[in-house]
Amino acid sequence: MIKAIKGNEYLIKPITSSNRYEVKYLYDLCSDYHIMCSGKYATYEDVDSIFKYSDRKTLEDSLTLGVYDKCNLLIGMVDIFKNYPQKGTWMIGLLLLSPNERNKKLGKIIHEEIKKYALTQGADTFRIGVLEQNIKGLKFWKSLGYQHVKSTTINMGDKKSNLNILKLILK
Repeated sequence: MIKAIKGNEYLIKPITSSNRYEVKYLYDLCSDYHIMCSGKYATYEDVDSIFKYSDRKTLEDSLTLGVYDKCNLLIGMVDIFKNYPQKGTWMIGLLLLSPNERNKKLGKIIHEEIKKYALTQGADTFRIGVLEQNIKGLKFWKSLGYQHVKSTTINMGDKKSNLNILKLILK
């Protein structure tokens, strides 16, 4: 999936472990998010974990996309697990935008492009887990029509947090 968006100002394209330095730079820019989630700054180990595959997270069912600006700088990323927890459901593991790109409706535009692509691939539902303390994130996902499914707890780094599971039926 390679897609120019918002008047060709941005490009969405797959990224791999070969992009680890770019991802680490983006993670550093987004340290507010990582500290909120885990209580610490992201490390290269955190970056590498995105590109580690197993029996549960296969390369075939993973879609990791970078969002690049017109200067070819990685300014955002999306990590998706296809057919999880069931066939037809795509779990968005992460949608991260650099602080300079937030509040410009770019997240909504990216979501719409991913939604269009997912529908062509047979997806019928998106799910996402949003930390309770991520108030802005929760507001964003609900503005897109996501509905609360359940709450659970999760350990991230040294922090235990409440996690809201949301879903959106794709149309």
